[in-house]
Amino acid sequence: MADRIRVLLNRGVISTGEGAFNIVSNVVQAPPPVPAAKVRAPPRVVRLRSTRAAARLFVGREKEHAALAKALRRRSGGNAQVLTGLGGIGKSTLALRYALAQVGRRNPVWWIDAEDPAQIDFGLEALARRLYPEGSPERPVEWARQWLAGHTGWMLILDNVTRPAEVAELIGSLPGGRFLVTSRQGVGWDDIATPIRLGVLSAGDAVQMLDRRVADRGLLDGGEELCAALGGLPLAIEMAGHYMAQNHVSARTYLRRLSGDGAVLDWTHAGGDLDRTVARTWQVTLDRIAAQHGPLPGRILGTLAWLAPDDIPISLFPDESKAAAGHLAAYGLVTRSGDALSVHRLVQAVSQDPGSRHRAVQALRTAWTDGPEPAARLAPHIAAFIAAGGLAELDGTSADLAVAYGVHLARTVSRQEGIAFLDRTIAAHAGSAHPALLSLRTTLAMLRMPLDPLDVTIGAFERLVADKRRVLGPGALDTLETRLELCGLYARRDEDRRVFAHYRQLATDAERALGKNHSLTLQTKWDLAEAYLNADRTWRAGHTIVVLVLWFTVLTGLEETRGRDDEVTRQIGLTIAKYVSTLALHDDPGTRRVLRLVGAAERIRRRLKSA
Repeated sequence: MADRIRVLLNRGVISTGEGAFNIVSNVVQAPPPVPAAKVRAPPRVVRLRSTRAAARLFVGREKEHAALAKALRRRSGGNAQVLTGLGGIGKSTLALRYALAQVGRRNPVWWIDAEDPAQIDFGLEALARRLYPEGSPERPVEWARQWLAGHTGWMLILDNVTRPAEVAELIGSLPGGRFLVTSRQGVGWDDIATPIRLGVLSAGDAVQMLDRRVADRGLLDGGEELCAALGGLPLAIEMAGHYMAQNHVSARTYLRRLSGDGAVLDWTHAGGDLDRTVARTWQVTLDRIAAQHGPLPGRILGTLAWLAPDDIPISLFPDESKAAAGHLAAYGLVTRSGDALSVHRLVQAVSQDPGSRHRAVQALRTAWTDGPEPAARLAPHIAAFIAAGGLAELDGTSADLAVAYGVHLARTVSRQEGIAFLDRTIAAHAGSAHPALLSLRTTLAMLRMPLDPLDVTIGAFERLVADKRRVLGPGALDTLETRLELCGLYARRDEDRRVFAHYRQLATDAERALGKNHSLTLQTKWDLAEAYLNADRTWRAGHTIVVLVLWFTVLTGLEETRGRDDEVTRQIGLTIAKYVSTLALHDDPGTRRVLRLVGAAERIRRRLKSA
């Protein structure tokens, strides 16, 4: 019906007849509704999410509150401001604090849960019925908008807006009042609202907030440390206060439980909103991002969860992942400054999972070996990965990372620090037969080499060779490399016959397993030649022949694999040429016989001339 009919049964009798009835009454048609523009608001039309009791618990934010008040007073700033930031950062609480201050100055002051357009319409409908209780507008949402368009001095709080586009038309079409918006999305507000981004509380404000929520002073032992661990996040501090009060535990106890499995981040107090926990607050945002942009942003956040919270190089991620990081930044889950990302430590705590550990260690190892970032910038992230239990499951990639970090500690802090780190890591995997453990033991032995007696070092490498033969196989490159190192240790004992025998056997085994021109094969032959030279207390023609044969074998292999113009090839050739030229200075039968036997005299002279 176009017009609503109000039926007033002041008196009368309902009489029935067969198949019909009559109502004896006075029927009065209601007058047409008053146009929205002519309806005056009742005094103090207020609807807020919470009460003044909640506002009394409010701490800090003086700077943000002042900026908000200034912006909303100033016409040049537009008619809308938006508070943005991470979920749980206190956007709605600050909006409530400001809205309470506007009661009595503005009318109506009306809070609307604005997570989706249907909720916004529901809030406008409730406003229409409150403004015009004696009437019943047929289209209350439209009527409320007409009323707002025809009046000034009002304020609408649109809380938890998902996308700026969902409120752009509403804000743009109603310039007579003020809008205060809260949203986790920090981008897309151009020409809609002036953004004010909220950060975490200062250390002092965080402690004060916890104090106000815990009446028992005896429970506040360790409060400063707890607030630091919670990173100044208001929601986390609020939930911690509820937990401490309800379960009668101290801040120090809560901190221990937080450092354990982190289950307290998904706890809510009796009578509280089950969805208003730290973990679930951010899961809502992640679900929203996944619905719009797929699973990649969530995987990126999982990787970030294993790293240090600040100065995370964006170069850790491939180009196709950088857009996903942008989606996380748009919703406040991460922040980006230049080439660096930052993420709140509690976001990390609730985002960390075993599946993302593998992605994190892959990203770190790739960045360490092939990336542009200096070691000093990556080291804090490797340390955070290790502290978070990233090495609890040892594999080839994580072992490589542990080796790199141990060497980094030895170079930048002290050799003892690197040794201690590797000792702890190896001890944590005692009894493991994983091949990756062998690389940790090798690096540890190398770092200990200058500190331990020679016999101790030789014993460590002999055990490594035996274990690598058994686990990796006798022809594995790693096994052969360790044997080469062991040969060098034997050479330090001045046991020439044993040294020659080990080098010759290694050269034979390496050539069989890797090929005659493999770098390790050539290195072994070069080192064998050096051993012969070092063993010569007196000049021996036979040893010199062996040295030259080995050297020319190495030179030929380098020419075939690296080319004659390669710098290493040229340096080797120059070394040989200088040695032979030194021999040529001694014009004696022995020297001439050596040069003739190797057939190298003319070749060496040509090299000397070209050099």
